[in-house]
Amino acid sequence: MEKVLIKRIYELLMVVSYISASDFGNKWMLDHDFENNLDTSQLLWDKEGISSLLHCGSLCNSNTSCRSFFYHPSLKKCLGSQSYKRGLPSGQSMQMGWKYFTQSQQCDGNYTFNKTLGVCFKIHPETKTYEEAMKTCEAEGAKLIITRNKMEFDYVIDVLKAAGPLTYALNGLRKTISNGIITWKWWSGQIPSYMEWEPGQPDNFLLDETCGNFFAVPGYQYKFDDINCGWHSSFICQKYIYNNRYDTI
Repeated sequence: MEKVLIKRIYELLMVVSYISASDFGNKWMLDHDFENNLDTSQLLWDKEGISSLLHCGSLCNSNTSCRSFFYHPSLKKCLGSQSYKRGLPSGQSMQMGWKYFTQSQQCDGNYTFNKTLGVCFKIHPETKTYEEAMKTCEAEGAKLIITRNKMEFDYVIDVLKAAGPLTYALNGLRKTISNGIITWKWWSGQIPSYMEWEPGQPDNFLLDETCGNFFAVPGYQYKFDDINCGWHSSFICQKYIYNNRYDTI
């Protein structure tokens, strides 16, 4: 009995050290999209005998790789995950009783989070060259923005229009020439699966435009444009937070 009591006191101290009931809601939020469902991919641990939601949250708080967790109060099971879940895997069956929690602040450094896309964005209105802009993004744990599909492309355009006129907003496009063939690629080396250029673009104005940007001028469509990499332009940084990967285009 004494051993059990000591164990319970230790568990309580661990919980208090990492998380309290009053600040739980400030650190974690319930994701109703995963109500009564369980996704076991990208797991850091699968622990049994976790007596409370607070204890489960404390385990995630104490692990720098933990970004979300599942908890089942009846089974007293806690599963920590290194990613944010944005959709159930195909064929996933319902498992009643599971609750899924994600960090309430998923983007830092004044980045804006889009849960559907799993991406954090930040518009830098100050102007820099392409190389300077990339270094600024990397210093923030990000990269110059890429758009993997039409959904992301349309979302970025909406964000730019809401932000007001910037003239140019650098993205992660670069032009390559091999055997006389021009190819536009992302900084990752991959060819975009979806592209929309402004009418008449790319035009290689002054024969020296090898970087890409969004032509963010009212009256235009805010679509892709080519620009001199040495010109000073506003830019957009981006972080992919699902699976913590930059290489999924």
